[in-house]
Amino acid sequence: MQRPGSVAVAMATFRRPDYLRELLPKVLAQAAQAQVSLGWDFEFAIIVVDNDPDGSGREAALSTGDPRLRYVVEPEPGISCARNRALDLGADFDVLVFIDDDESPHPGWLGHLLAAKLQHAADAVSGPVQPVYEGALDAWVTAGDFHQRRHRAELGTGHELKRAATNNLLLDMAVVRRLGVRFDDRFRLTGGEDSFFTGQLTQRGARLIWCAEAVVDDLVPMTRANRGYILRRRMSLSNAGARVDVMLARPGLERTITRARCVGRGIAQIVKGGALALGGRVRGSLGRQSEGERFVFGGAGSVAAGLGVWVSPYRRKPRVA
Repeated sequence: MQRPGSVAVAMATFRRPDYLRELLPKVLAQAAQAQVSLGWDFEFAIIVVDNDPDGSGREAALSTGDPRLRYVVEPEPGISCARNRALDLGADFDVLVFIDDDESPHPGWLGHLLAAKLQHAADAVSGPVQPVYEGALDAWVTAGDFHQRRHRAELGTGHELKRAATNNLLLDMAVVRRLGVRFDDRFRLTGGEDSFFTGQLTQRGARLIWCAEAVVDDLVPMTRANRGYILRRRMSLSNAGARVDVMLARPGLERTITRARCVGRGIAQIVKGGALALGGRVRGSLGRQSEGERFVFGGAGSVAAGLGVWVSPYRRKPRVA
């Protein structure tokens, strides 16, 4: 497979200038590291799409003073709109890599993604995202082991995937252009746009693989490290995942069956979770109780999606003047 001659790293941002200011120098350093480790030069750029109409990330983005940084404001609200703007700005690059503005890449991250693409002839590459909490965790979070993200931890580099998130994702832009895949506007306020996007890619023949070495840290503020946020997040993720299942199914019987499965799976999770949570309360096991509550909220999200109800965690509140 031919070496990419141009690489862009894209990130959407919304009113988090401090995170942006910390991330950008790290990404610039990643490009230099990758060129040394891989042994070839490539054109490089960073694309910052600010989804705040007020441009709150402008100063942080331009603080690097690097001419390879492209900053734009996407005033249309929603994560799908911001990611599609990044696709448009990165259309002329061979490779576009997505990372979130509240993440921090491990050394060699970009080089690992590019190497995996070449070694495994992949059209897209996804890597691990591990949470790093910015303070001491409360007992409920610790007991539920929420600070450990073991999703796909057992997978080796080269393992083929059906879907992936965009917080650590490499895309071959020639393949994206050829398949005509975009981020669906129906997910703009719900999340799940990345699973639907990559699900469409693989349905249309693209090869998506895992790269275990391309790790990024997800910086989690303490406002998100609590029972209420985690359970709401569990419901919204489950709802979005089930909704993607439904939308990727063929219209007609297959989609009806998929909806029924989402409802049935969700009810089973609610029953299981309710039993675990009750047992945990009776036995004084906070770990069992938190695990059960997670099942209940995840099940509720799946049932809602099966019934056509969407959770919208990214719905914005009006800004107070």
